[in-house]
Amino acid sequence: MKKALLLFAVALASLAAEAQNKLLFEEKTAEAYLLKYGTSSGDSQAQLNSIINILKENQVTTRSGRPPRTPEFTLRFEQQAQVTDAGEKLQLKVQAGKVQVSGSTDYKGFDLGEALLPEKYKIKVQLLNAKNEVVQVYDRTITLKPNGVALLQEQLPDTAANQNYKLRVVEEQVEYTSADVQQLREQLSLVRAYFAADARVLQALKEVALVLPDDIDRLPLHERKLHELEKQHELLKKENYTEKLNLKQQDPQRLKYKMEQLGQVLGERRKAVNYTLATIHEHFYNRGVSLLQNGNGSVAQTYFAKSVEANPNFAPAHVQLARIDLHNGYIREATNRTRDVLTRMRVDPQTEQMALALAHDIYAAHITEGNRFTTRGEYSYALEAYAEARNLCSTIGGLRCSMQALNDGEARAASGLYRSMVDNGRRLLARNDLQEAERVAQEALVFQREYEYVLHNATEAGDLLTQVKFQYYLGFIDDGKRYLAQQNHRAALGQFEEALTLEQAYTFRPVQELRQLSQRAAKPVLLAMLGEGYEQAMQNRLSNARQTASEATAMQERFALAQDVEVAGKYKLLRERIFTQECINTQATYDKHFQNAQALVREKKFITADQAYEAAINAADGMSECGIASFTAKDGRAAIAAAANYQRKLEEAGQLIGRNKYSEAILKYEEARVYYVAQQVNKYGLDHISLFNFAKEHPNQPFTAAVVGFYANQGEEQASIQLLSLLLEKGYRKGKTKKVQQQLGQQLALKDVQQGQLQDAKVQSVKYSQNNRDLKQLKKSYEKERKRLAKQG
Repeated sequence: MKKALLLFAVALASLAAEAQNKLLFEEKTAEAYLLKYGTSSGDSQAQLNSIINILKENQVTTRSGRPPRTPEFTLRFEQQAQVTDAGEKLQLKVQAGKVQVSGSTDYKGFDLGEALLPEKYKIKVQLLNAKNEVVQVYDRTITLKPNGVALLQEQLPDTAANQNYKLRVVEEQVEYTSADVQQLREQLSLVRAYFAADARVLQALKEVALVLPDDIDRLPLHERKLHELEKQHELLKKENYTEKLNLKQQDPQRLKYKMEQLGQVLGERRKAVNYTLATIHEHFYNRGVSLLQNGNGSVAQTYFAKSVEANPNFAPAHVQLARIDLHNGYIREATNRTRDVLTRMRVDPQTEQMALALAHDIYAAHITEGNRFTTRGEYSYALEAYAEARNLCSTIGGLRCSMQALNDGEARAASGLYRSMVDNGRRLLARNDLQEAERVAQEALVFQREYEYVLHNATEAGDLLTQVKFQYYLGFIDDGKRYLAQQNHRAALGQFEEALTLEQAYTFRPVQELRQLSQRAAKPVLLAMLGEGYEQAMQNRLSNARQTASEATAMQERFALAQDVEVAGKYKLLRERIFTQECINTQATYDKHFQNAQALVREKKFITADQAYEAAINAADGMSECGIASFTAKDGRAAIAAAANYQRKLEEAGQLIGRNKYSEAILKYEEARVYYVAQQVNKYGLDHISLFNFAKEHPNQPFTAAVVGFYANQGEEQASIQLLSLLLEKGYRKGKTKKVQQQLGQQLALKDVQQGQLQDAKVQSVKYSQNNRDLKQLKKSYEKERKRLAKQG
């Protein structure tokens, strides 16, 4: 109900408003202006003449298609003037509508009427009363528009009743400016661009037809061309002729339709090209299969290679390339490619069967190649072929290999190569080229171990190496004899030792005189060595002397010279000299430590003096067989024991302070004081510093604070307060001393009461705190405790 009433009220208000607006005057006139080339002066005519010349140059025609001798055109529009009484106001309105341009306005099928509208249309509007008297004049300048435009819209207060107002438009004037000329030029240029675009679209339609998605050999070129056409289409769309030239109403070349057609064709080509690109490897593969079936293997190989290049993991193409390689004799390449297919790529069952069949053919080719190389005596190449076959079998699952053929072929090739190596070594040995013969023999032994399952019973390489070493053996003995004859015993011994080493390592028959020869060469060398060791001991180079003695002992055993009288005598002298020198060194070490200890005692460094005495005693005990008298060090150590112990206690106290164990440090320091007195440590010239003085000067303030607490706990309040005051003067935080101050205040108050001290509590508190603001907690605690004790009393 409320909604219905509201609608009714709105309707009434609308009717009332309409009733209040009264049309006082209305007039419609048809305006027409013939615009043509003229000779009158004025800027507007000059600009119009430029427009006429442009129309003539561009052969603009009428809509009927007739080219005029001199272009001209007519501007028509309807002009309407109204005066409305809106109660207390007059509404004045002049507007132009139905604007048209006719005449020479057609350019290649496009109407240029809108581009020929003048930049300025000037009028004067007079407001007249009932007596045709001019009440008001309005000057207006506007730009005409095809859909109409308001020339005047004004409101005036209506002061006189029943006035018959009317409007009169006078001094109408059309003016053209340089902007009108530029607008026409731009419109003509836009039309020309439209026709150029139409030509580009037609050309693009022809070119896109030549983009062939099935031309796989030149597909990159087609894709590149398609991309260029797509880019060109986008640029044409951005030129937006549909809006600029209103192609929905006038499109003489049907450009809008052709653009849509081009976009559709480009889209279809793009889908087709993209699909071909995505599956190009399959297209190349299919082309290769077709060529292969027609017997054109070389060209087919090219297409299979293109397929692999497009998709490196496309297994069917790899299989075909591997088969072509095998057919052309490139077995290694076929092997590697087939192995990759079956071990690295994901393959479908059909491709897997093709690859396995090819792998079997490759395996057979390796066996055949190995047999051919073996027949020609090229055993190394044969073993490589068999190794490839074995590797193929071990890496490809599902491949059935004839292992008997492989093992037999490999055994023949290995045996042949082994015999060839041994024969070559024998020839080198026969030429006395021992170094090369040894190298070949070693290689043969390594080869024998590599193919142990075939050559496990072969002995030729070992025998060859033994023969080579025997020749070295005889050479060493001959060289040793020559050096021995020259009295060059050391060089002779070196040769004989080389021969002895070979004799122990190999099983050839030894030369009996080698032992005697090596002994003859060894004795002079050994005697010289013992003499050198004695000199080393005399020079106190005991480590060298001991090493020489050890080496001499080994030589005596090795060359059976231990029972030789001359050697034994010299060896004994060396040992004795080493012992004597060791005792001399030990005595010197003892004396050095003892003298150092005495110097430290004089400096009152009793701990390090005690350590020096101990080092002297340990040196003597370490060589007890030398009989060094160590009583002097023992007596000296006993004499300073008390002083050393006292200094150790002080040192321990310092270490405890360093570890922040202040209570233990205080107890240890007090222990040192008691020990100092009991043991009369003062007789060593040492002065004991009291704990108070020690703490007062100590840089560790927390330790000093701990001593303050210690004195408080011991009932030595005055000492505690004095040390506390000094600590606070050094900047120690008051807050950390609150508890000890309270403790001291309470203890002092209790003592004063117990001793009958009746002096005023505040006076006493000032006395104890020395009126020091830093001892405020002590003062307060004392006064508070005195009050509490007074109440109890």
